[in-house]
Amino acid sequence: MDADAFFASVEQAADPRLRGKPIAVGGDKRGIIASASYEARRYGIYTPMPTSRARKLCPSLILLPGDFEKYEQFSRWMFSYIYDFTPMVEVQSIDEGYFEVTGCREPARAVAERVRRVIGEGLKISVSEGIGTNKLVSQIASKLRKPRALLQVPAGEEQGFLHPLANRWLPGVGPHTAGRMNAAGLTRIGQIAATPVDCLALLVGRSAPTLRAFANGIDERPVEPAETPAQSYGKQHTFAEDTIDEHRVEITLRGMADSLMAAVRREGKLVRTLTVKVRYNDMGEHQCGESLQEPTDLEEDLYGRILPLLRRAWHRRVSLRMAALRLSDVYRSYSRAELPLFGAAHAYPARRALAEAVHELQQRYGPTAAMRGHQWELHRTG
Repeated sequence: MDADAFFASVEQAADPRLRGKPIAVGGDKRGIIASASYEARRYGIYTPMPTSRARKLCPSLILLPGDFEKYEQFSRWMFSYIYDFTPMVEVQSIDEGYFEVTGCREPARAVAERVRRVIGEGLKISVSEGIGTNKLVSQIASKLRKPRALLQVPAGEEQGFLHPLANRWLPGVGPHTAGRMNAAGLTRIGQIAATPVDCLALLVGRSAPTLRAFANGIDERPVEPAETPAQSYGKQHTFAEDTIDEHRVEITLRGMADSLMAAVRREGKLVRTLTVKVRYNDMGEHQCGESLQEPTDLEEDLYGRILPLLRRAWHRRVSLRMAALRLSDVYRSYSRAELPLFGAAHAYPARRALAEAVHELQQRYGPTAAMRGHQWELHRTG
């Protein structure tokens, strides 16, 4: 299931006066359209379009600031309806997720239609759904014919469905990877499916076997329901010796942010909440969390938050055995359907390109090929 124009749809659902009108979530100061209603899209407005251009295309555009707490509340309500049908629900981001209906008494299509109907009646928003034998097929099917779409790919027809599609539909194929593949003549999923793994590895590295399996419609990933309906990213570090060195703990947490945000970007997601947890030498624990004003996929946006959170979590002035960082409240990346309201329209692409370049250099040539200050400290101290 994939909600349609989620931010804008929630605003229209919350305020009936906005329904049927061209609206967008964004801001003059931030300069970017984060989400556009389908009425606004008829004027050629899309994400991530500069707000100034959107106003020229549609002088009657109603522009609203983002209210992420409201979106998260609507998300919880939306997924609660699905839990009425099956407990096998895996939330991928604030507005999309998988649900396993093999054990339901009704056919998959009937369940999907009922889910769509109750969400529409209860929340006044629309969703699109894809039905398939695995996650990959169902996810792509949910996005092909938005909005209010329901597309089923019968068992055995996965390759026929996937092979004519552009390479960008495969998970992990972002703009840069798609560009390399296009240059190599692999513009369609079917061409990727026919490429030997060792040749594909020259373009995508270690992910080649998985990508080729996806291109052939093979996806063994199970639906993984969580105890709480939210995806998150986490990492922890147990120190060789208990420590009272605040700076050491901080740079360790910054290192965790680096690796976690690389995973967030790789999966095309963004996060809004970070939580720091500490474990004392007597095994007692404490944690503190904070939600950012806007979702992000840049580690730089977390660095300044880590030390204040660490100080709040480390309220007992005794040595620490372990520190952990968790990122939650997951959104889709700008490269998909929605874009968070970044601080400046021109600054974000450059900052993201820098983060990706540093990570790519480290992956290709080793962790010392390019280092931030805290990474150098961590390397120097071991």
